[in-house]
Amino acid sequence: MEREAVRAFLERHLYFRHLPPQDRERLLRQAQLRTLEAGEVLALEGEPCTMVYVVLRGRLYALKTSPEGREQIVNSLLAGQVLYAVPALDGLPLPATTQAASRAVVLSIPKGAFLEALRTCPDMAMAVLRDFAGRLRRLTALVEDLALRSVAERLARLLYERALQPGSPRMTQREMAAHLGTVREVVARALAQFERQGWIRLGRGVIEILDVEALRQAAGLGM
Repeated sequence: MEREAVRAFLERHLYFRHLPPQDRERLLRQAQLRTLEAGEVLALEGEPCTMVYVVLRGRLYALKTSPEGREQIVNSLLAGQVLYAVPALDGLPLPATTQAASRAVVLSIPKGAFLEALRTCPDMAMAVLRDFAGRLRRLTALVEDLALRSVAERLARLLYERALQPGSPRMTQREMAAHLGTVREVVARALAQFERQGWIRLGRGVIEILDVEALRQAAGLGM
């Protein structure tokens, strides 16, 4: 990816567009491009935070690993998303491992350079705070869903919402599980049940929606 394309990307980015041009250039000079192949690990859970990453192209997974070694996707990260801003701010170790789900390009920004940009640009700091506030609201909504709705209800809602957005990127069952706060095996069983009920048809890597209204009702959504 050419540096000029990266420069244009940052000029449009939710965080970095607020930086004065000279400060954005200084940040870019300190940053490095890194290309990842599918399956390549970017950083490991528990490591000290030394970099903040911006996804420029491709997709990455955030993974958590159980003491038994079982991995669970907790987030799917797409172009524009920023990784490890939280540990850069609180000084704690990285909360999750990140791994490329496809060929990806990230911009590696030294932690110190990222924090300096926040200190010198209040508008950028406010943009980060607004983004964090949005994440907190989404997390609160997820906790509410986990407490009040079954996996089948949450999955029906996810499928219904995606049916209303033609052209949405495909999601694997692992990604659906991460989105819903469960594991892939539970999602697979729920999908099989939906297929038996005639609401969907499962193909190789494809879910065809056959009965949108049934999914809406199963999700408990009002008119």
